[in-house]
Amino acid sequence: MKRWIGACAALVLLLASLSACGTDAGAEVNGSPVGAGVCLYFDDLARSEDPDADEAARQASADKMLAEYVAINAAFTSRGLSLTVVQKAEVSQTVNDLWRLFGDYYTNLGVTKQDLWKVKTSEAYKDAVMTDYYAADGDEPVGEATLQAYFSENYIAFQSITGFLTTVDDSGNAVALSDTERANIVTSFENMASAIAGGSSVAEEAAKASNTISNTETVVVSRADENYSDAFFEHVFAMENNTTSVFTDGDYVFLVLREDITDTERNLFADYRTDCLRTLKGEEFDTVVAAWAESYAVTRV
Repeated sequence: MKRWIGACAALVLLLASLSACGTDAGAEVNGSPVGAGVCLYFDDLARSEDPDADEAARQASADKMLAEYVAINAAFTSRGLSLTVVQKAEVSQTVNDLWRLFGDYYTNLGVTKQDLWKVKTSEAYKDAVMTDYYAADGDEPVGEATLQAYFSENYIAFQSITGFLTTVDDSGNAVALSDTERANIVTSFENMASAIAGGSSVAEEAAKASNTISNTETVVVSRADENYSDAFFEHVFAMENNTTSVFTDGDYVFLVLREDITDTERNLFADYRTDCLRTLKGEEFDTVVAAWAESYAVTRV
């Protein structure tokens, strides 16, 4: 496979050359140019990953990223892959969001929105190449049952209503509610849970509640999601499917309706298959890409 990718590299490097047209080249990879903006992006990324590194180490790290960038683009083309409409839309959304928030920063670096699009598209290419590499007929097959088992053991699906067990004083500081106030809120949540168990919906109950945050559509969360505590995940994971539970975690009270994450009709797994594969094989695949990149020589110009 490595020899096959190497044989196709000339074609991809030609495409890389075309992608650099209209901009000054910042580097040559195996003799073909990569735009200066893309190089500046990776220079900045290397600097942010290790701000204490000296110039030589930073340059070496950035050049490694450039080589892997070209290696991924080469693999994507040589394997005859393409991005789906959804994947392209996700890239565009990511680029637009980043540019809205950090456009001035990138502009000051010398990175254009088109440069950012190239980098984020290549990241989508990497996911596609990884999926192909570990496909049933790929280089190192990973069984579908393995991925589905990981999904069911490390993800939860639910709807929820969240309440607050604190208030704000006149100085704007968060202060705990009294025990009586906290108990009253928990009781109101238990009443909503009973109503849902009796046929109401999370959306209907959330519409009646005040000072709450609700997720009335299905939320899928992984065990590693930092937006939710370990205690929250473990509590919901232990619940039976299609049941409700009210519990507190820190300064919050939750009403959760757990949903069946393995429901084949909804096929929630399909949207998270790549995430599961990345978690299981991402580090291993990074070493594969690094090995491919060793055949790409980077020369700054």
